[in-house]
Amino acid sequence: MKSVDKTAKGTAFTIRGKKYQKDTVFWSYIMISTELIGFLAFTLYPILWALRLSWFSYDGIPSNTRFVGWTNFINIFKNDIIYWRAVLTTFEFALVKIPMEIPFALFLAVILSKKMKGSGFYRTMFFMPNVVSVAIIGLIFSNMFSHMGVINRMLSDAHLIKENIGWFDHKWTSLFSLAITDTWHTFGINLLYFMSAISNIPEDIYESAKLDGAGRFSTFFKITLPCIAPVFQIIIMMSVIGTLNTSDIVLVMTNGAPGGQTYTMMPYMTSKFVPGFAETTANIGYGCSIAIVSALIMLAITLIYNKFSARLKNMY
Repeated sequence: MKSVDKTAKGTAFTIRGKKYQKDTVFWSYIMISTELIGFLAFTLYPILWALRLSWFSYDGIPSNTRFVGWTNFINIFKNDIIYWRAVLTTFEFALVKIPMEIPFALFLAVILSKKMKGSGFYRTMFFMPNVVSVAIIGLIFSNMFSHMGVINRMLSDAHLIKENIGWFDHKWTSLFSLAITDTWHTFGINLLYFMSAISNIPEDIYESAKLDGAGRFSTFFKITLPCIAPVFQIIIMMSVIGTLNTSDIVLVMTNGAPGGQTYTMMPYMTSKFVPGFAETTANIGYGCSIAIVSALIMLAITLIYNKFSARLKNMY
């Protein structure tokens, strides 16, 4: 229920028993207006635009646009084998990257959460890759993993390989290279999340465990992990969604090579159907259909993950 009350300070609104000053409400909307406009212009409108065009055959020329109904979606499920290979590659890439990224970020977070000299400097340095251009990162790591690059040189000097490895000549070595590159690029934000969660654990708990004779491993697995479990759930979910959305690194480093085997969902859609990347005759409407299907796949994965990880919220 809403009522209006005029006071000396101005008009006040009472909503469900709470009183709000008019000026406060006005400036609150002003402060969120940029985010709201950005959401409407760059998120909601493109979604609605893609949803509408997914029912059309559209190549960028208005006169060639024609309604095709369910044809685009039917073709995705019946005829587009390349897309479903890209979906499979997306899951394979996630299986390579996530088990590498999450433990690494957690390990560093535990170390840096301790009172040690220079921890602030290391936090900054580990977060820096998040703000570096993906194009620059892709170029650097492409050179590092090239046939005569630094990685092969290091492995050769350590007598771990006899011949230089062609990292981008085979699917799994390419995926491994991409996973390492993307992990270096994104693990810093997970590191900060883990550190924030660990810093909120009361010191009394650790002191009690120490008095009871608990060792470092027991403390980590029986106190630290259960206490950060709710944050852990969110970090894994964000990592899964981010990995499934990986696009720029793949386009910069391999662009699907070798033979399109490293195309994940987003790079496949971008290179084949997005204007500026795809051929001028590409069916953008079909690309919109792929975007909708991909979004539904990610939504399903997120819902399934939330369902099976719900108990993490109540571990401690």
